[in-house]
Amino acid sequence: MSKKKKKKKKKLSKWILMRDGLFSTLLSLLCCYLLSLLFFNTSFFNPLSKALQDFSFLDVYYAERLNAEEKVNPDIFLINVEHKNRYELGLVMQKLLKENPKVIGFDVVLKDFNRTKADTLLAKQLNNKKVVGSTIITHDQEISNHPFFRCAQKPGFVNFNFDGTSAVVREFESEVHKFKSTHQSFALSIAKLYLSNKEWKQRKLNQELKGSKVINYQGNLNGFFHFTIDDFMALEDISFINDKIVLLGYLGTPTGNIYDVEDKHFTPLNEITAGKSIPDMYGLVIHANIIAMILNNGFMHEVSKITLLLLTFIFSFLASIYFIWLSKRLKISYRTVRKGVLFLFAILLVWFTLMLFKKGIVIKSAPIIAVTVFSAGFIKFYKHLVRFINTKIKFKSYLN
Repeated sequence: MSKKKKKKKKKLSKWILMRDGLFSTLLSLLCCYLLSLLFFNTSFFNPLSKALQDFSFLDVYYAERLNAEEKVNPDIFLINVEHKNRYELGLVMQKLLKENPKVIGFDVVLKDFNRTKADTLLAKQLNNKKVVGSTIITHDQEISNHPFFRCAQKPGFVNFNFDGTSAVVREFESEVHKFKSTHQSFALSIAKLYLSNKEWKQRKLNQELKGSKVINYQGNLNGFFHFTIDDFMALEDISFINDKIVLLGYLGTPTGNIYDVEDKHFTPLNEITAGKSIPDMYGLVIHANIIAMILNNGFMHEVSKITLLLLTFIFSFLASIYFIWLSKRLKISYRTVRKGVLFLFAILLVWFTLMLFKKGIVIKSAPIIAVTVFSAGFIKFYKHLVRFINTKIKFKSYLN
């Protein structure tokens, strides 16, 4: 055979390999899509699908990072309201406002009015322009303070995970559109009141906070200065809260009680990243983390879904081409080599994902790994399909 013919045959063989790789990839992606519909929409698989949705490599990253060092934020102070009565809440608010903090966040919803002096005292403090109240937005109603306890500032919603697809609080919505109105989150309302309009515009925070944002957690309760109401009222000098942010809300009884799950949520900081565990962070601490992220401009940027789909296709396509080619070269050791290569690929992609997390870039690499591995294993089914087609019509394939 002449060199020219050999070159032409080699070129044709490469083209056929590329075509087989493309066909195998498209068929494997179609199967993945159909299986995902079955997996996530069948009640039998609900526990497993829920567990997968509640796992992210971001959890592993936080577990490793926060074990090293946990710095205390100097600008945000937390006060545990425990189950104190309204008179005690009114007194602590009165003491706080005398020291002129920049903002006070009041994460307590007062649904009823008892017509007492304690209610009058508390209502007077809440009406201060430095105070941001709270509200809860559900799918069919807004749960707010009784009109008597109306704050001067518009309250912010304090709940998380509006889509209900995950029990873990990894993201937050700065705004939601409900009941023909736009509602701001509790954290956003406080951050806006803390920063000047000029600084807010210079940092382009309106654009930065559009849509869902991944929370860059600074730490748990020990990442912020915190007090009980009794401890705070016993302090003679509280000048340290001047021009600072003070958040009042529930932090357990006693403070930090790991078994007290009232207003407690799962976060990526949970020591158990998979399997059964108890919620690890109070809602007030999550709000503190979000506020700190906004003030420090410590945003994490998530890779778009389109980019993820493109990366998934590219890796699956390359895997299909490589393993179709490898299956022709290796007969006995093919399966062993394939498993070794896929294992190495998964390790490298996880490592790269963790490196991106450190740079503030969030990429959901678990689906990429899963689909790529599935595409690599799908080749044997593609082989059977090619053989079947060849019994009906002549189909030239690299696998022939």
